[in-house]
Amino acid sequence: MVKFIKHQIIPGFYADYCNKKVSEIYHKQEKAQIDISEIKEEKDEYILKLKTEIEKQIERKIKLEDKAKSLLFIITLAITIITFSLSYIKENTHHILPIIFIVLSIIHFVISGIRALQTLNIKEFNIHQTIIEFQENKFVIKKEKKPSLLLRELIKSKSLNDLINIKISNFTFASFILIRNGLIFFVLFFISTINMSFRNNKVENKPKTEIVIESKFKVKDTIKESELNQIKETEKK
Repeated sequence: MVKFIKHQIIPGFYADYCNKKVSEIYHKQEKAQIDISEIKEEKDEYILKLKTEIEKQIERKIKLEDKAKSLLFIITLAITIITFSLSYIKENTHHILPIIFIVLSIIHFVISGIRALQTLNIKEFNIHQTIIEFQENKFVIKKEKKPSLLLRELIKSKSLNDLINIKISNFTFASFILIRNGLIFFVLFFISTINMSFRNNKVENKPKTEIVIESKFKVKDTIKESELNQIKETEKK
C-alpha cells in the first residue's frame, strides 16, 4: 500500500527524494578508488566493451530526454484545454466538488511539467573523447592514455552514467504518472459539471410540473361545482 502511494499518488515528491539519494551515491562513487588488479592481459578487451556500453548509455539518455520533451508537449496541450474550463469556475463558484477536481488537475500538470524540465536540466554525463589540440596552425591528436589509466576512467564513467540515467528515468516516470493523474482529475471535473448541470435543470423544471397539476385540479373542481348547481336547480323544480 505504501509503495503504491509513493509510486502512483505522490510520484513527483518520491522521485525527488530518490534522486537526492542517488546524488549522494554519485558523489561517493566519484571519489572512490578503482581496483583493476584482477585484469592483466585483457585490458584492451575491457576497454572496448566499456566504450560500447557508454555509447549505449548515451543513446538511452537521448531516448529519455525525447520522452520528456513529448511529455512537455502533452502538458502544454492539457493546460491549454483546462484554461477554457476556468470560465465555468467563475460562473459557478458555489460548485465546490468540480472546483476541487480542476484545481487538483492543474496542480498535477504543473508538477509534471517541473519534473519533465528537471529531466532536461540534467546535463552532466561522462564520455570518452579523443583529445585534439590546435597548435601552430594545425590540429594535433594527443596520444591515448595508458591502458590501465584509461580502463579506470571508463569504469568510473560507466558507473556514474548509470546513476545519471536512473535520475533521468525517475523524473520521466514521475512526470508520466502525474500527467495520468491530472487527466483522471480533469475527467472527474467534466463528469461532475455534467452531473451538476443535470441536477440544476431538474430543480428548475420541478415548479412547472406542479403548476400544471394544480391547474388540472382547478379544472376538475369547477366541473364539480357546475354539476352541484344543476342538481340544486332540479331539486327546486
